[in-house]
Amino acid sequence: MYHILGLAFDGFQSSGISTTFDVFNVVNTLWQQRGNDTPLYQCHLLSAQGERVTASNGMTVLADTSLDAAPEADLIIIPGLHHIDGDDLLHKLSKLKTEKQWLQHQHQQAKLIAANCSGVFLLAETGALEGEVATTAWWLGSLFKQRYPMVTLKTDTLLTENPHNFCTGAMAANIGVMLQIVERQVGRQLALDCAKTMLIDANQSYASPYLFMQEQYDHQDSLILAVESWMQRHMTQPLDLKALADLHHVSERTLSRRFQKAHKMSPSEYLQKLRLEHTKLLLETTNLNIEQLVERVGYSSPSSLRRLFKNTLGISPREYRSQLKTSKRGKEK
Repeated sequence: MYHILGLAFDGFQSSGISTTFDVFNVVNTLWQQRGNDTPLYQCHLLSAQGERVTASNGMTVLADTSLDAAPEADLIIIPGLHHIDGDDLLHKLSKLKTEKQWLQHQHQQAKLIAANCSGVFLLAETGALEGEVATTAWWLGSLFKQRYPMVTLKTDTLLTENPHNFCTGAMAANIGVMLQIVERQVGRQLALDCAKTMLIDANQSYASPYLFMQEQYDHQDSLILAVESWMQRHMTQPLDLKALADLHHVSERTLSRRFQKAHKMSPSEYLQKLRLEHTKLLLETTNLNIEQLVERVGYSSPSSLRRLFKNTLGISPREYRSQLKTSKRGKEK
């Protein structure tokens, strides 16, 4: 039997553990449906002293056991920490001294650890990621680089793997890691059946559109943040700067000036880049043809999309998708 340990503490994101535990529970069910009496996995919720902890959504849970009394781990799951901003995240990390020491010991014992979202920061605090690759939530990239310069942050992916740890920057990628672990431990067929049962698409691995969106968080202009949000929701519509300014109760001149200050580009340039990044995401994650892409993203014609790709990236949309498939096949070998 494999023992899966979920690390819980006040303010943890419950989905980072409950959803992953569900994967192993479904595998157990599938296994037992095939006539096997003994389950393959046993999941344990841990807290520092085995005490009750409160998740970020207000749910209170009682841990199964303390860190010291935990069974030998086949996998340790670190969920994200709820936070308001970078300073709040670092403050909360500083309070997890017992958890940090326990994780350091587990790392020294070469235990497999999977950290998700801001939980990757807790793993990095132990020194376990020094000299290795990592990823985290897209909006935390700048802070991560500053705090952990000895770690190679992969900003263009939502999943990284080292010999003894996985890091993920999104819940879908985190679930994908669980399926990878199931495949290695108990076979590919059970992993595939689990994915089918839970309707999981575990292929989310690219973060390109979010890298562009992270640039928005480098400014604190509430007006421009609101305008960005509107443009993201309405990217297929032609840009009407006057209507956009009226909607946000400012003049066109004020909107243009503050947008230029925040982004070093005009609203029209921003919209073009937004559309380009969304197109890249669709090329990475769907099989939509060029006409369907144009409709989804808001380009005037297939030729305008091809021209923008050629001018910006030096390749066509078809070539971009082909390169991704080639790269993916290379990683799978």
